[in-house]
Amino acid sequence: MNKKASVIIPTFNGGDLLLEVCKKLLVQDYKDSWEIVIIDSESSDDSINQIQELFNNSKIPFKLITINKIDFQHGKTRNQAIKQSSGEIILLLTQDSLPVRDNWLSTMVKTFEDKNIAGVFGRHIAHLNHPKLIQRDLDLHFESMNELPIRKINDWNEYENNVSLRQTLHFFSNNNSGIRRTVWEEIPFPNVDFGEDQTWAKKVIEAGYCLAYQSEALVFHSHNFSFFGMYKRATTEIKFFDSYFNYDLQINFYAAIKKNLSDTSTDIKYLVKEKSLKPKDYLYCFKKNLATQIAHSKGFLKKT
Repeated sequence: MNKKASVIIPTFNGGDLLLEVCKKLLVQDYKDSWEIVIIDSESSDDSINQIQELFNNSKIPFKLITINKIDFQHGKTRNQAIKQSSGEIILLLTQDSLPVRDNWLSTMVKTFEDKNIAGVFGRHIAHLNHPKLIQRDLDLHFESMNELPIRKINDWNEYENNVSLRQTLHFFSNNNSGIRRTVWEEIPFPNVDFGEDQTWAKKVIEAGYCLAYQSEALVFHSHNFSFFGMYKRATTEIKFFDSYFNYDLQINFYAAIKKNLSDTSTDIKYLVKEKSLKPKDYLYCFKKNLATQIAHSKGFLKKT
């Protein structure tokens, strides 16, 4: 018999945070049948052993799939796990996405009572030990998502000519998402190394389906990257959006300097207003803006 929901989590050396994610899943107030599927890429820490022990002592069905680390790919690996799951609704987390509330699972599944919904994504809030600006940026991002809780293409001409609208409609995040199995069977995740969620979402809305944003389904999920990590992430996103969406996110060197100064000034004013005295908040401010703008100007300099 099919289960109502399957929670899919790709893992690699998830550590203590992954264990906390799994513990939080086990106390969800969801009343229907569901299962947890972990697909692990040769973890070398003890997290998988701890998780197996945790689930062996629970009543929630649990499946562990092991793949070679070299074979991991964001789209293909998730498809592989979904194929071995049985839920009508597929919920996707990452190993560092910690549900905030005990009703995360029920809130996500309830969204699919609307038969027109093919997929849903929830809100992210920053991990409590991360700098203030990370939470500020997440708040601004997801507040804008509230403006369009149901996403579908109503006007193809506007969709094709309004880049801002198009970016909003295809935003999707598998750090905290759910998809309908019948839609996934028609449109599986593409085999891409990055951004399988947004490329899938674009295909889904262009096929006529609806997506939803669920602000009440919260997870702690954020990254406090190093300077190089921020630079690498930004360059990866720039290449991704250029290759798959034809968005040119590169700017010239002088525009990058101007934006760096403007954004840094805005961030410092925010920290002063919040009466933040922590050095880590100001360090994050400088490294975030400098790394991001170097990444955005790099492609332009290569071209010239």
